[in-house]
Amino acid sequence: MASQAEGAMNAGMIKRLETERDLVMRLTDLLREEVGFITEQNVTALEDSMPEKQLILKAIASNRQGREMTVRGPLPSDPAHVRALQQDLIRLWKSASGLNDLSKSMVRSRLSEIERELEPFMAGVKNSYNREGKKSGNMSRRVNTGV
Repeated sequence: MASQAEGAMNAGMIKRLETERDLVMRLTDLLREEVGFITEQNVTALEDSMPEKQLILKAIASNRQGREMTVRGPLPSDPAHVRALQQDLIRLWKSASGLNDLSKSMVRSRLSEIERELEPFMAGVKNSYNREGKKSGNMSRRVNTGV
């Protein structure tokens, strides 16, 4: 009886590791697509990809609920398979983290670029003059186009 319970526990652990591996593989694919969307400056596609990533992250979290996914008791019946799954997960998580960091830095640099481009317009708004010729801190509602 004890060996059947241990076998079921090991099978459950292996199943959880395989499920997480599959989910992280999909997450990595989505992050690669995200980097492509950022490169192409396709904001709509980037926004549309967010819900699926959130669902995958929630699925990973729920997969981790309950029993631990590490070997704490007797060794599993197939330790080489478990170790291979763990190594795959480590590799996949590193890849996903790297893509996520790249994505964040690309968005951050693009937002900084947009801010630099808008700076002359915003500086003009901050130091504008009112109709009496006095400096005004209020935003002007009129845009001078030069035409």
